[in-house]
Amino acid sequence: ASMLMLVLADNIFLMFIAWELTSIASFFLIGFYHEKEKSQKAALQALLVTGTGGLAMLAGFVGLTAVSGTSSFQELHTQAGTLLQSPYYLPILVLILLGAFTKSAQFPFHFWLPNAMAGPAPVSTYLHSATMVKAGVYLLGRLQPTLGQSNEWFYIVTIVGAVTALLGAWLSWQKTDMKEILAYSTISALGTLVLLIGIG
Repeated sequence: ASMLMLVLADNIFLMFIAWELTSIASFFLIGFYHEKEKSQKAALQALLVTGTGGLAMLAGFVGLTAVSGTSSFQELHTQAGTLLQSPYYLPILVLILLGAFTKSAQFPFHFWLPNAMAGPAPVSTYLHSATMVKAGVYLLGRLQPTLGQSNEWFYIVTIVGAVTALLGAWLSWQKTDMKEILAYSTISALGTLVLLIGIG
């Protein structure tokens, strides 16, 4: 339900609520084996990393609304020029990108995703296929028309995506455990998507 709300929300603050709900839901899913210390640590790590990134993103959303005068995705697209000329553009961009990068396990925040494999196999598959980790990529795609017309966007998003794609691919080749291979190949695929969005 939280992922559906995240995808369908036109208001950035409604999206933020759904964003944090996915983190909370993932915390319980990853920590399903609550009697195991490894599962507890992995669940807490995922919550802290994505939750902290979410708070940074919220600060960016507040700045975005203050500069543009709207919190609607559709209306934000019409304010791209105003945002680009604002002296607050770069801080807003960095804060929002922190949220996207932590959620989608981009370098250097990629470490939480392999650890999240401590959960049950169906949870691991669910995390890597349909939920949470795709949210950051989705956010970048939705905000690309608004924030993506600058060199800062191009360099930050492209470089982070390229490094993540290459690092994830290289690490997946080093692993023999199937869950770890899945985790790092997912990181690589997410990096490729981020790279493509950065290129535009």
